[in-house]
Amino acid sequence: MGTNMYPSSSLLGREKDEHEALPVDELIEKADGFAGVFPEHKYDIVKILQEKKHVVGMTGDGVNDAPALKKADIGIAVADSTDAARCAADIVLTEPGLSVIVSAVLTSRAIFQRMKNYTIYAVSITIRIVLGFVLLALIWEYDFPPFMVLIIAILNDGTIMTISKDRVKPSPRPDSWKLNEIFATGTVIGTYLALVTVLFYWIIVDTNFFETHFHVRSLSGNTEEVSSAVYLQVSIISQALIFVTRSQSWSFLERPGALLMCAFVVAQLVATVIAVYAHISFAYIKGIGWGWAGVIWLYSLIFYIPLDIIKFTVRYALSGEAWNLVFDRKTAFTSKKDYGKDDRAAQWVLSQRSLQGLMSADLETLNSRRRGSSLIAEQAKRRAEIARLGELHTLRGHIDSRVAEDGDRDVGASSVSRALKVAVF
Repeated sequence: MGTNMYPSSSLLGREKDEHEALPVDELIEKADGFAGVFPEHKYDIVKILQEKKHVVGMTGDGVNDAPALKKADIGIAVADSTDAARCAADIVLTEPGLSVIVSAVLTSRAIFQRMKNYTIYAVSITIRIVLGFVLLALIWEYDFPPFMVLIIAILNDGTIMTISKDRVKPSPRPDSWKLNEIFATGTVIGTYLALVTVLFYWIIVDTNFFETHFHVRSLSGNTEEVSSAVYLQVSIISQALIFVTRSQSWSFLERPGALLMCAFVVAQLVATVIAVYAHISFAYIKGIGWGWAGVIWLYSLIFYIPLDIIKFTVRYALSGEAWNLVFDRKTAFTSKKDYGKDDRAAQWVLSQRSLQGLMSADLETLNSRRRGSSLIAEQAKRRAEIARLGELHTLRGHIDSRVAEDGDRDVGASSVSRALKVAVF
C-alpha cells in the first residue's frame, strides 16, 4: 500500500471549487487511502470511483460497512463479520485474512474456463455432425444409421462430463463471454471436421487410395462396412476435439486431467471394438477389421494436427491485429516494393522534426505538472490544518461550558487558553 494518504476532511465539500488544485473525484483516484472516514465517506468513495468507470471492490466486517458493500461491484465480507455485512456482500470469506480472495478469484476463473471450453466444443460438434451428414446425404444420398448417432452422443457425453474436473490454467485477466470468438471458432472448426468426414467418405467409396497404399480390402461395395468406417472416423475426431478447445496454446503442450484422459481412452476403445467386431443388423453396421481401424486412426491423427492452427488463426483474426495490417498499413494491397519502405522513412523523418519542435513544449508541461503536484500537497496540508483548528475550537467550547457549570469560569478559561496556545504552536 502506498503512502499517499489524506484525512477524511479532504472529502468534505464535494462541490468543485475553481481555486482547488485537484477536484475531489481526481483526489480519490490518486489517493492511496483516507484516514478517519465515516460510513458516508466509504459510500461516497465507492460511488465516485464507479462514476469514473472503475470496477470497485470493497471489504468490510461491520454494520457501518454495509452501505458501501452493497454499493460496490464486488462486496466482500471478511471472516467473523456481522450479519448485516454478510447480507450486503457478494462474497463471504470463511477464513481469516484476505489471501483467500486470491483463491476465490482463481477458482472462479478456472470454472469460467471450463464452461468456455465446453461451449466451444458443443458448438463445434453440433455443426460438425449436422453439416457432415447433410453433405453426405445431398451429394451421395447416403443415410448414416440413426442408432450409431445415438452411440456417438452417449460416448461423447460421457467424456465431456469429465471436463468439470479437468486441469485448466486460469486466465491472468478478468474473463468475459466473447460470443463472437466462441461461435466463430465453433463454426470454423465444425465446418472443417465436416469436410474431413466428407473427404474420407469420398476416398473409401470413389477411390482406391487406402487399398493401394495400405493394402486393405475395399469397402465401397458394402454399405454396412462403410457405415462402420464412417462411425469410427467421426467418433475419434469428435472426441479428440475436446483437447483442442480446452487448451489456450498447442493442445499437446497442456496436460489434461487424468479423469478426462481416462474417459477418452475408454470411449475410444469401445468405439474401436464396435467398428472392428460388431455386426448389428438393425443398426446396419458390420465389422471392418483391425487393418481398417489402424488406417482410420492414422487418418484422424493427420487431420487433427491443423485444428490448433485453425484455432490460432480464428483468434488472431478476431483480435483485430490482422485487420490493422490490411486497412491501416495496407500491407496486403500495396503494389510498391519493400511494402512502402520510402513512405515509412519519410514519416520517420517528419516525426523526428516534430519531436524536436515539441521538446520545449514537453519541458513546459513537465514544469506545470511539478507546480500542480506542489499545489496538491499544499491544498491537502491546508485542509488538514483547517480540520485540526476546527477540532481545537470545538474542544475549547466544550471545556468552557464545563468550567462555567463548576463556577470557576475565569480560572478554567485562562488555563484552557494557555493549553490551546501550546497545542496550536
